[in-house]
Amino acid sequence: MKKVIPAFAVFLLVIGTSCGTSKTYFTTEIRNKVENNGVSLTKIQYFIDRDVELRREMLQGEAKVTSGKVKIVDGKHVNIITLKRNTPGICTGTFPDKLLISFEMGDKKYLTFGKSRNAGVSDPYVILANQWENDLGEVFYDGKRYYIQPNGTSAGILIKAKLLNKSDVEKREMKGRTVSSK
Repeated sequence: MKKVIPAFAVFLLVIGTSCGTSKTYFTTEIRNKVENNGVSLTKIQYFIDRDVELRREMLQGEAKVTSGKVKIVDGKHVNIITLKRNTPGICTGTFPDKLLISFEMGDKKYLTFGKSRNAGVSDPYVILANQWENDLGEVFYDGKRYYIQPNGTSAGILIKAKLLNKSDVEKREMKGRTVSSK
């Protein structure tokens, strides 16, 4: 026997999911708007837009892993750190065209996001690497060299869209001036 879902229930489901927290990509244009409104970039909640995987081959005799997991791949020990889509992060450093975003505690535990080479003002900030080689981006994370795997090489950061709609408006009326009798 088939179950029939009433149209009203479907309508409520669609409305409920569409009213969720909407996010927008962080761009140079949005950065300018936020900074012009006096909001510190370190006071904004950021989110990663897709899964990112960092990998590094461990040196022989290196047994201590502080984050991630160790996997044996082709007889080599590989340290893998995963960053899941929509994980929240904070800005721990700002530069004119890039931000340092941290998704976990630790001084050297951040990824760099910024404008890509030919990006326009409305293009999103994307993950930046020290160098790119064979579709892998080299980054230093927690003081160690990791490689961003291909699925995460164009990862961007998001912010809540409602942040852009907030504005403080100060309004006053001029009283006017009169010529004094003196």
